Amino acid sequence: MTHESPQAEVKANTPDADAAEFVDRFERFWANPDPDLLSELLHPDAHLKQPFRPEMHSCAAYADELRRLLQLCPDLAGHLLWWSATHDGVVIEHTLSGTIAGKRFSLEVLDRITLRDGKVVERLAYFDPSPLIVAIATRPTAWLRYLRIQLSARRSR
Repeated sequence: MTHESPQAEVKANTPDADAAEFVDRFERFWANPDPDLLSELLHPDAHLKQPFRPEMHSCAAYADELRRLLQLCPDLAGHLLWWSATHDGVVIEHTLSGTIAGKRFSLEVLDRITLRDGKVVERLAYFDPSPLIVAIATRPTAWLRYLRIQLSARRSR
């Protein structure tokens, strides 16, 4: 079943109702992402994979990653495009966009999310990172900040 928004009418206490409730929280989170609130979406030991970044194996690791990204792109925000419940979670398509050193970028992201107790235990993200890479590469004023962020990420591993 595909839904245009999490407010779609679904029967209470069904897998679709649980999925709709999660998608509502997901949408609210990405409208104004705050790494300190990730625990509302992710299990502490969540496993997360996405292009361009190493795998992460905890909510804390993803929170650190998001903090670094927000240092580079403070106006990062997401917009839900569609979602669908699966037998063990949801598939969500959304757009992440923001500005890096004055250069706007937008990523269309498809997340395959496995849920347990209403929180993410696994997330596989599919997207083309080239708009983000181009935004960084074409803005020399972002290079030093990006390098510092990458170095801090390596130190924290």
